[in-house]
Amino acid sequence: SSREKLFVMGGSYGGYMTLLLAGRNPEYFRAAIDIVGVSNLFTFYNSVPEHWKPMMELWIGNPETDRERFIKDSPITYLDDMVNPMLIIQGANDPRVVKEESDQIVEALRAKGRDIEYLVFDDEGHGITKKANEKIAYRRMAEFLERCK
Repeated sequence: SSREKLFVMGGSYGGYMTLLLAGRNPEYFRAAIDIVGVSNLFTFYNSVPEHWKPMMELWIGNPETDRERFIKDSPITYLDDMVNPMLIIQGANDPRVVKEESDQIVEALRAKGRDIEYLVFDDEGHGITKKANEKIAYRRMAEFLERCK
């Protein structure tokens, strides 16, 4: 398969990796679909409950002592290189990856004039669980991929 025809898509950690790949390696992908992905490790770390922070520090580090790593590994660092169309899907009630994670990258990319579609489900959390919403999401993904091919 040629690079011009590849799409990247993922949810949760896969959504984070989708955003990171879309920014670090845009030449590999025609478009991207992020579902509830972290966009900024600094704001992600600050959004979690205090009792999660020791585990977060084991997984991703500490924003003060690992500042350079947080910058390097935050998708939002690579906004200038996120040039391909993107569909971002988010649950408004997500307790793990809060909606502000998606809001901030959508806002920043739109400010740069990028082709961004943003689908928020007001009655979902970390992922899409309701059948009616699944149908909407899958239809929207199919339409997005068709438009971008």
